[in-house]
Formats: sequence, C-alpha cells, structure tokens
Amino acid sequence: LVNLVNGVSISGATSATLTINPTSALDVAANYNVVVSGTCSPNATSNNVSLTLNTAPTITVQPTNQTVCLGSSVTFDVTATGTNLSYQWRKGLVNLVNGVSISGATSATLTINPTSALDVAANYNVVVSGTCSPNATSNNVSLTLNSAPTITVQPTNQTVCLGSSVTFDVSATGTNLSYQWRKGLVNLVNGVSVSGATSATLTINPTSALDVAANYNVVVSGTCSPNATSVNVELILTPNPIAIPTSNSVICDGNPILLSAATVANGTYSWSGPNGFISSEQNPIISNSDTTESGTYSLGIEANGCFSEIVSTEVIVDNCDSLDFFIPEGFSPNGDGINDLFVIRGIQFYPNNDFMIFNRWGDKIFETHGYLNTWDGTNANGVTVGTDELPVGTYFYVLDLGDGSDIFKGPIYLNR
Repeated sequence: LVNLVNGVSISGATSATLTINPTSALDVAANYNVVVSGTCSPNATSNNVSLTLNTAPTITVQPTNQTVCLGSSVTFDVTATGTNLSYQWRKGLVNLVNGVSISGATSATLTINPTSALDVAANYNVVVSGTCSPNATSNNVSLTLNSAPTITVQPTNQTVCLGSSVTFDVSATGTNLSYQWRKGLVNLVNGVSVSGATSATLTINPTSALDVAANYNVVVSGTCSPNATSVNVELILTPNPIAIPTSNSVICDGNPILLSAATVANGTYSWSGPNGFISSEQNPIISNSDTTESGTYSLGIEANGCFSEIVSTEVIVDNCDSLDFFIPEGFSPNGDGINDLFVIRGIQFYPNNDFMIFNRWGDKIFETHGYLNTWDGTNANGVTVGTDELPVGTYFYVLDLGDGSDIFKGPIYLNR
C-alpha cells in the first residue's frame, strides 16, 4: 500500500513500467502492484507480484590440504551458497574428469581413490558457478602422499674380532619411520652393550660370544602400512690370538736370551723389553746378554685383524759367579705334586746343556738340548707297551753342560 517514488534506484514509479536498478535485498517483496487511474472511476489495481533475487556463488567453507597414504582414498570438500550452483574441480587450470580413480569432479566433494604419485599437487581448486555471476573459485589446496616403509639398503653380514664393536645399518624410505632391531623374533633393547636398537644403526660394543647369531633383522614401521622387515644377517666373531711368551731364563751373562712365542696362524709378533728392545720375530735372540737386559719382555700378536692381550715373561740375567749346582740321585713322579720332576738345581745357568737318560740295558729313553727340569719319568724315545710311564728302578744320566767342563754321569733311582 506504499506508493513508490522515483529516486536513486527507482524510475517509472508513475508509468506503465517500473524499473529498479540496481536491485538490493531491501527490494525483495511479494506485493508489488500498480494502481491505474483515469478520467473515469473506479481505479484499477493490479494483482500483487513478487520480486525474488537470485545470488551469485559464494564459498563459505574452503577446501583444505590433505595428507593420506599412497594408494588410499582422499576427499576434498567445499561449501558454497548461491542459486542453481554447479561445481568443477581442477588441478591448476585443468578440469578434472570422472574416471577410474576420480569421482565427484562436478560436485561439492571430489574423491580420488586410489591415490597415486601422479595425484600429488599443490593446486587443487574448485570453480563454483550458478544462475548469477561471477563464478567463485576456491583457494588452491595440496595433496601430499605419505608412503609405506621401503628398505632401500639392506643390512649386511658382519665379521669382527671378539670384544670389539660392530654395527648393522639399514636405509629406508617412508613417512615418520621408526625402527626395531631384533635377533630372530626377539626385540633388542638398549643396555650395557647394545645401543641404537630403535634406530637405523644398531651397535653392539663390546661383542661377546653370546652375540653370535645368523638372524639379526630390523622392522621398519611408519605412518603407512605395511611394515618392512629386512633380511636376516649374521654376526661372526673372530677369536683373538693368544700370546704365550717364554724364555730360557735364568741366563748367565754372555749367553743368549732366547725368547719364544707359541705359533699363531697368520700371526704378526710384537716384542718389547728393556733397553728399548723391540722385535717382530716370533722367536728373537739377544746375543751376549748382560745383567742390564734383565726385566720384563712383553708380547702382543695380531692375526686376521685381531689383537691379543699383551702378555709378559720375566727374564733374569745372572753373572753366575757362584752357582748352586746339584744333581739329585732320585725322584718320585707319582703325581702327588712333590718331587714329580727330575730337577737339577742350577741347570738354568747352562742353556747349552745336553741331557740324556738310559735304562739299565743302555736304551736311551730321554734326550734333550737345553734341559730345563721337565723330565717326569716317562719314556720319550722308542716304543713302549701300554703306558709311557717307566717302572720303578735305577736309570742312568749323562749331562754335558756345554761349557767345556767335564761330562757328568751317574744313576737316578725312580720311585713311584
């Protein structure tokens, strides 16, 4: 019932054609009418008519970046207002089309299932159109694909010296990786000798015989499934050589020092001692020794890349001006720990001695050069029946001290 008046947006208020330009939300109504009057009465009033305003598209909720696992499904959503809306999803400026893995390309929800590496992009967007212009274009959003763990470099078998450090390494790709090293199916735990049990590098330091195994492996897990399990690898421990040094001590000055080491396969020997002595020989000899060369001689051995502990032997060089020399007439090798060896007191001062034992029939039963009180009453020459132990009885020795002095001869009574 309110008369319209020509003004800013209204014209033709008193003509056969009413124009509103531009329209606004205040112009929406269902009761527009016109009163037509003339010379004669009555006036004529038209039907009420409505003005409805369509709206252009407006995006109220933008799509968001998405991160999913490779091969899984992903959706992008948009919310918009407007009249007779339609949608077109795009990658950059290229329209997406429904197909094998794409659906909803022309709807408010775009679905890609399954995702592949080709779907990764940072410029997914949607154009929303409707009855009215302009179209609305969303923000660009990204699709990031997480990947399941993949082992690119497997761990390898390791061989190290017993007691040294060993590492197992693995290289893997994937998202948010974590690691668990195992021996067989048993998870390893960081402790006294184990570190890196949940990292890409497992370290065992020091190694022990208990660490030897052929089934070390690592399980690599991440944001996406499945986990990746490495091949089984082996830890082999090479035993360290054992140094066993000996000498011919006690030695009279002027005589040679005879150092010796037990043979080690592929061994390299390192001797050191008094007066700056060093040698790489297995059995070095120091000629014309004197008392200043008494002391500790140490031996270390390297074999196959492994090293022994340093072991020492004491060497005594005596001036031998007065010797307590005595040859006993008997001994009792019965295993009681008392008088079980035939001991010639002072024999160590005559390293060049030759010593022989004979039975009463003149058969040689023992012979050695450089005797060092080691005879235990056994037959070391010839053939015996049963045990090598000699029976109780009288035997005879011949001893040449090797210094030009007279040869000693005499009986030995062996009593068990």
